[in-house]
Amino acid sequence: MANKHSSGFQEPEKLWNKGYIAILLLSMVNHISSQMITPIVSKYAISIGASITTAAAISGLMSLSALFARPFAGLLSDRINKKAVIAVSGAVTGACMYLYSLSGGVEMMSAVRLLHGAAFSFSTVALLAFNTVFIPRDKLGEGIGWSVVTTTLAAAAGPNIGLQLVDWLGYEACFVASAAGTLLPCMAFLLIPFRHTPGESAGKKSLSVNDFISVQILPYAVLTGLFSCCNGIVNSFLVLIGDERGIEGVGVFFTAYSIIMIVTRPVTGRLYDRRGIAFLLYPCIALASLSMLLLGNAASAWAVALAGALKALGQGSGVPSIQAHCLKRLGRDKAGVVSSTCYMGSDIGNAVGPAMGGVIASCVGYGYMFFAVAAALLVIGWPLVYIKTRYDKKKYGEAA
Repeated sequence: MANKHSSGFQEPEKLWNKGYIAILLLSMVNHISSQMITPIVSKYAISIGASITTAAAISGLMSLSALFARPFAGLLSDRINKKAVIAVSGAVTGACMYLYSLSGGVEMMSAVRLLHGAAFSFSTVALLAFNTVFIPRDKLGEGIGWSVVTTTLAAAAGPNIGLQLVDWLGYEACFVASAAGTLLPCMAFLLIPFRHTPGESAGKKSLSVNDFISVQILPYAVLTGLFSCCNGIVNSFLVLIGDERGIEGVGVFFTAYSIIMIVTRPVTGRLYDRRGIAFLLYPCIALASLSMLLLGNAASAWAVALAGALKALGQGSGVPSIQAHCLKRLGRDKAGVVSSTCYMGSDIGNAVGPAMGGVIASCVGYGYMFFAVAAALLVIGWPLVYIKTRYDKKKYGEAA
């Protein structure tokens, strides 16, 4: 028999149901379109007159804006129809993609980046919350793992498509294609059969902090932030270090990341379901740190590719396992606030990473910039995992 969510929705018995498959495919198209502009934002900003530091700051503005929108995105995703949130935020996100092409100066590009971040925040929170509706509870690790495989394919295909479009047709063509590819899938989500039934929190007249941010999982949000510092720095500076060091084809980083994720993520998802969060996080942090160290010394495309593979094993396995663990801990009726809290950590990392990275790179070079984030992962990440998992085991009487 299928189990019922507390919201009244029937829990699926199988992972590979029609709703789950449709969400995977549409999410992949949406993420490809989003990733197309990821590696070119800072480069485009420089082309319209921004300095390296300013370009990095503009890149980070999206995450800063998303950070402030996340709590409201989580609240709405838990209380109203998630499909409506996805459709509206997707329309605004698509509009922002196009507006980048009209930005002739730093001021307008900064304004568009801020709006883009807020819309992106609502979209990603609602997407993750909507996805969990179609995943059986005992398959959360594996289900989110396959979802990450689709975003990983996007992380490989999107940046390369974007870079090629810029080379062939220019920035405007890339932004327009990204806008179309973002808008259409978000509208198609409306066709997925799902009747929204409000959960327990929807009937509450008063609001508490935990309706916006889950204090219980904040330590895990910090960990996702550490991982996302790597993302922010790679997305902002990979193309630039390739130009500086004469490394051709730096997009191979995303290709290697994708291949390793596709091969390993379903396996690591099942490992989480069977062995728990601590079993994965210690090696994941170490591998992500090693990836950053390798990029700091990279002088060839092979080194860049190896760094991408290590990052897939580390961050690519760690972040979705954290999301699955937090969702299992708090339940589906809190999927929105869980998603928003985890993503808030990512937003902070994506904002702080490029900003701090730009300062460090301007002073001592790109190599030391990557060394700094590698050290932060180990010095902060490992003790945080130890303290949090020990606390949970003592409080809840469960294995970490």
